[in-house]
Amino acid sequence: MKKFRGFLAFVLTAAVVLTASLAGSAQGTSTVTQVGLENFVYHYQELLSELVILQLGDENRAAVEQLGPEHIAGLSQIGERNSLEIWQLGQRDLVLAVQNGGGNDAKVSQMHSPEGATGVSDNDAFSYQGGMYNTLNLLQVGDENTASIYQIDSHNEVFVVQEQSPLGAGKNAALIVQAGLNNWTSAVQLGAHHLLRSLQVGDDNSSTIMQSGQENRVSVVQDGSKNVFSAIQS
Repeated sequence: MKKFRGFLAFVLTAAVVLTASLAGSAQGTSTVTQVGLENFVYHYQELLSELVILQLGDENRAAVEQLGPEHIAGLSQIGERNSLEIWQLGQRDLVLAVQNGGGNDAKVSQMHSPEGATGVSDNDAFSYQGGMYNTLNLLQVGDENTASIYQIDSHNEVFVVQEQSPLGAGKNAALIVQAGLNNWTSAVQLGAHHLLRSLQVGDDNSSTIMQSGQENRVSVVQDGSKNVFSAIQS
């Protein structure tokens, strides 16, 4: 039931964010709703950015900075002592993050081209963490990076770096799903047109992936406990 509530909160947040983005405004808009005790929100944004934050529970913390124009962010935290930080610099970055449970920590930084640069630079991220004490660190730099990360259950950790702009020539993509306890995934993609999929179901699994160059593909499925996978491609 708790996981369903988290998913429902994500759907509602996404709907509100997308509706707000369609309405638009030269000044940007933000909507913050907090129900509970000792919740904290910090946010700063510039022109044409949209932000929706929903926190239900106690001692949740959200900090968002959207520098530059045309950002969209939707955040929902349900539970206690969840922490979420997002820093976006560039155009048309999108983050939808849901944390359902307690003690989850997510840090998302979507960077982009230097000030005054032109051209496509869409960063995209969606993260759902359900359970206790899950950790996410994600950094995306350059053109058309996308990532979808779900962590279900507790004590899972994901570390992702995706880089390009202005050196690359197209997408990096990553999908990581971890269901179980104490799973760890590290995914670093440097270069262009990579694809990475990782699914770990069970406990104490480990996956480490490093891709550089161009046109590399990795797909990993680990089912059970104490599995170890490592791949380096260049």
